[in-house]
Amino acid sequence: MPLQLAVSTPEGMVAEHLLFEGQPYHIGRAETADIVIDHPQVSRRHAILSNNDDKQWALNDTSSTGCFCDGERVTLLPIGDEQSISIGPVACRLKPISNLDVEKVESQQIWRKLQLRRYRSQLNESDDSISLIQVARECMLQSLGCERAALILLDEQTGFQQGLGYEPWMDAEGFSGSRTVIKNVIKTRTPLALGNLKADQRYALQASVIQNNILAALCVPILVENQVVGVLYGDNTIGRQYFTETDVSFAVSMANFLSLRLLFHSIDHKISLLHRS
Repeated sequence: MPLQLAVSTPEGMVAEHLLFEGQPYHIGRAETADIVIDHPQVSRRHAILSNNDDKQWALNDTSSTGCFCDGERVTLLPIGDEQSISIGPVACRLKPISNLDVEKVESQQIWRKLQLRRYRSQLNESDDSISLIQVARECMLQSLGCERAALILLDEQTGFQQGLGYEPWMDAEGFSGSRTVIKNVIKTRTPLALGNLKADQRYALQASVIQNNILAALCVPILVENQVVGVLYGDNTIGRQYFTETDVSFAVSMANFLSLRLLFHSIDHKISLLHRS
């Protein structure tokens, strides 16, 4: 039976790995490890996951800093059902899955590729900002499972509070998303995916996180001619508390499509102004 391993990353994302029977998997900080966890408190060769009898997986601790389950250090842990463990200080989830579930994972990957193609086609057909916003929101809500989502186009004079793309929950005065997350993305010009925000010291005390119960947030910058012109923003306040690396890659691809489309809009606008003059 295959095993699904989800590893929390320092960026707040979850890296997912699918393991199959018949070979041991080395987990550790070393670049040669089968599953690399880049954390100073994770040993170079920290643990081994193996399934020799094709029935049950087991975790063997080979480290100095330990593996833990329910707060207790374990040296050999049989994995019959879903388990939450810590490899050193890094939170992980282990879940045996059926071959049918593997097929579902593979089908989802294929489905996402098809979704990207469909969204790209829809963006190419969009001839105004409103239609771009609708396509972007559909992508975030349906494909990434965000509970709230918007494409926010920035206003150079007034900032993102007056940008396009807001739903009622993103009204400037009653904005209930995370301004801090959006501002950080605009400043760093890099995607940001955060999970379990209430346990993240950088965000746990932010008013928006506390008052609006934001559990996870995903924000990706949209750049046109090397300038941030907007962001794709989504968050969850009820459901799952993380976004995966695959989710982020999907959102970045969508942002790249949007960047190209907005660039074309800008060029078309400049050409129309020249024709009028």
